[in-house]
Amino acid sequence: MDQKEIDFIANDLYQRELEFRKDPKNAYDVQVEQEFFQELNTLGYNFHWNGQFDASIFSKKNKAIIPIFLKHLDRFKNANMRINYLGCLGVKGFYDATEFLIAEYKKYIPPTYNSGNLNVVSQTIAQIQDPRFIETYLGFLNDNVLVTDTWHIIKMLGIMKVEEAIPHLIRLLDGARLLDNYYYGTTIEKGKFLVSQTAIETLSAFKNPKHVEYIKKFLEPEKLSWITFTESKEKHYNLKETYKQYKKIAEKAIKMMSR
Repeated sequence: MDQKEIDFIANDLYQRELEFRKDPKNAYDVQVEQEFFQELNTLGYNFHWNGQFDASIFSKKNKAIIPIFLKHLDRFKNANMRINYLGCLGVKGFYDATEFLIAEYKKYIPPTYNSGNLNVVSQTIAQIQDPRFIETYLGFLNDNVLVTDTWHIIKMLGIMKVEEAIPHLIRLLDGARLLDNYYYGTTIEKGKFLVSQTAIETLSAFKNPKHVEYIKKFLEPEKLSWITFTESKEKHYNLKETYKQYKKIAEKAIKMMSR
């Protein structure tokens, strides 16, 4: 994509935002947003539209933005605006945001499951990598709250080398059995295997040769009766691709653990 295309897309998004601001039903949230921008800009920023925001523009040294974000997030009535800005807190070391995000996470797990929101919150927590809440993260792996979006938390525990997670990871290798009712929100049914596949990858991060025995069965995923699809459309294709994905992940994991 060249610069002209980038500029065209950015301008198109900005024009849509201007239309959003003109609509009287959005007046309250537009006012909150403008006050949010103004307070951030006192720190030396130059924010004037929401297309400028994502977590990549901030780093650990920008921690002064956290209280401003938390203050204004709870003022938004528009759920999409709120969750989009919340995702901007996904910066390693933004520990002052963790407790707020954990409270948000708990709002969207079963029985009040909201995959779209939970996916953003889960990913944001995983990017922060706050070591103070290990027990809480492990609690998110329990069967009664385990959902597809938990894969972000699972991956984070491997990055942080949390050894207490290992028994959970071994259990979650077969985690797709628990997710028939909670993969919804992903684009295709393959999403229900994310927890299992991420557990394989995360277990390999500990590089313990003794764990190879738990992974070997995934070299022949076609023998695992729980790897199935309920969808009729593209069922055969999805199954074939899922087998291939499991084999690839298992081979890589075993290689890492055998070094």
